[in-house]
Amino acid sequence: MFALSDNDPLSTCAQQLNSTLGTIFSQVRHLVEETRQLWERVMADGRQPDARDLALLRPAIEQMIQASGTFGCGGGVIVEPGCLADREMHLEWWHLADGGKTLPLRPNFDQRRENFYDYTEMLWYSRPRDSGKSVVEGPYIDLYGTNMYVLTFTVPLYVQGRFIGVAGLDLSLHTVERLLIRSLMRLEHEAVLIAADGRIIASNTPNWMIGDLAQNLLQLAPEYGERLLLGESDAGWSLVHLPALRTAA
Repeated sequence: MFALSDNDPLSTCAQQLNSTLGTIFSQVRHLVEETRQLWERVMADGRQPDARDLALLRPAIEQMIQASGTFGCGGGVIVEPGCLADREMHLEWWHLADGGKTLPLRPNFDQRRENFYDYTEMLWYSRPRDSGKSVVEGPYIDLYGTNMYVLTFTVPLYVQGRFIGVAGLDLSLHTVERLLIRSLMRLEHEAVLIAADGRIIASNTPNWMIGDLAQNLLQLAPEYGERLLLGESDAGWSLVHLPALRTAA
């Protein structure tokens, strides 16, 4: 019911959202390449990488977080169990603290403890591991790092065809939402940006609450609106355009 052209507001909005997603993923993929090169250099020396080797990635991780501007709140590399020489499980993850400082995330990997942190069960890890594709998870509350609503972008890491973990970037939903809404507000009708599971990421109207599930929007009949899968397919995000005119907040 909504005809698209390169010049109409809906197409322009979708292009802007795709550009935003593409920029974020490119930052994470740069860290993937830095990690792969480091891993291969260590292997060329005839040894298996260890945690001290991954610590050398800190400048690249901080650069990725800083490149995301005010949106980034954490990032790093999470290693597949058994891939390091000195630790069964490990993550080289840094989060942004007060004053612009970056601090390491040091969760508990002792399986005998009640607060054992098993990242292999987290969707932002298991989905890229099992599918071989990049993913975006969230919004969700990051209980192990920032205690805020975040979106986690992760890209699988392979070295010589072997999966060794993921590289990821956490973005604050509060700050990302403002950027996304600027694109959505160009549309006269109600528009909602939703994740693959139907969770609302952003909207140009107060009728839709961020973080709520709206799975009915994933299967809209034509008379009730239109759903566009964004071109950055790794995200699994959709732009839903509804017939109702947008109302002011």
